[in-house]
Amino acid sequence: MNRKKNIHSAILLLILLLIVLIVHVILHVNVYIVYSASLGTIFMIVLIIFLIILLILKT
Repeated sequence: MNRKKNIHSAILLLILLLIVLIVHVILHVNVYIVYSASLGTIFMIVLIIFLIILLILKT
C-alpha cells in the first residue's frame, strides 16, 4: 500500500511541525502565559502530539 510507505514521512513532518509550534510559543510567551499564549496554539500542540502517538501505535 502507498499509505504505509508515507507513514514515516508523515510522522517526521508532524514532529517538525510540533517543534516549530513549541519554539513559536516559547519565543512569544510573556510573563503571563495565560494571556499571551492562545488556546488555539496549545490545542494544536496537543493535537499534533496525539496524532504522532496515534500514528506510531498504528504502525
